Amino acid sequence: MSIGVLQTVLSVEPLAPVESLEPLIREAKEELSFDRTISRRFVHRASVTEVFLTDAVVAGPDRFLVGAQLPRNHALYRPEETGQADFMLLVETVRQAGIFLSHRYHDVPLGHHFIFKALSLHISDPAALRVGCGPLAAVFDIKVVTPAGARNPRRFDARFDMVIEVGGRECARASAGVVVIDGVRYGRLRQRGRTPQTAIPQAFAYGEPEGAADDRAVLCPVPAEEALTRPAGTREWRLRVDPTHPGYFEHPSDHVPGMLLLEAFRQAARRTAGGAAAPATLTSLDADFAVFGELAEAVAVEAAPLEDGRVRLSAAQGGRVLATAVARCA
Repeated sequence: MSIGVLQTVLSVEPLAPVESLEPLIREAKEELSFDRTISRRFVHRASVTEVFLTDAVVAGPDRFLVGAQLPRNHALYRPEETGQADFMLLVETVRQAGIFLSHRYHDVPLGHHFIFKALSLHISDPAALRVGCGPLAAVFDIKVVTPAGARNPRRFDARFDMVIEVGGRECARASAGVVVIDGVRYGRLRQRGRTPQTAIPQAFAYGEPEGAADDRAVLCPVPAEEALTRPAGTREWRLRVDPTHPGYFEHPSDHVPGMLLLEAFRQAARRTAGGAAAPATLTSLDADFAVFGELAEAVAVEAAPLEDGRVRLSAAQGGRVLATAVARCA
């Protein structure tokens, strides 16, 4: 059965019990295409090599299936020491899925700015993510949760709850909370955000850099195995920021990218949980973004172990907390 047929059935019988749709959904998962990527515009990427989504289908009211191909290796995302796909490769694919569904199925215009408020990923079956002799074909079963009532035409709020499968096996669950606004509102938001009194949500967004990083920002190598440096005699790490980095600054940005902050959290959690001699592998991360990070100011990253084995993380700049997270490592 074609994907178009599934969409027709779901639109004609919206009140059908969920159980009656599951066979159709299973069939649709099998027919998702992994032959080519979607347009890079729909995931805010400048290069086609940075697009991991391949296909999508409507699977019910506010429910979607999204196909993705996870490369065996990538300039930024390398296989873990355990042999499984890079944790941050999955995070980036989650980010892309939220942006794509907003544009494709919720009428968010291209050019709007996506402000991610929270992002989490929990891996439950690392073996299913083991890198083999070919790329991994992943299926994201996504439920989109939006506020009840009339939608504000100038703003889109949503949460994307995802179940991730590889080879028919559930291997992870993820969630992403986002606010989307137009360029005018984003410009006003950023202008107000540069005053100390106003807290602004952190964003993954387009924008031209407004100034080069000063000598407090250290160039980040490619790939970014070392996103952090720790000055002698201090308890905190310093974030390395390079606005010319082809991965984290794949297109120009007017703030510290959220993915760079998450990578810094990953590295700080690994070192805190496993130590330098035996770094641990990240298995879960729950992050909340609070304010934008400016490119020309130093960012301090702190990590503290919790009693249950998790690690609490924070990134701050000039007395403002940019983001916080709780991570667990194997």
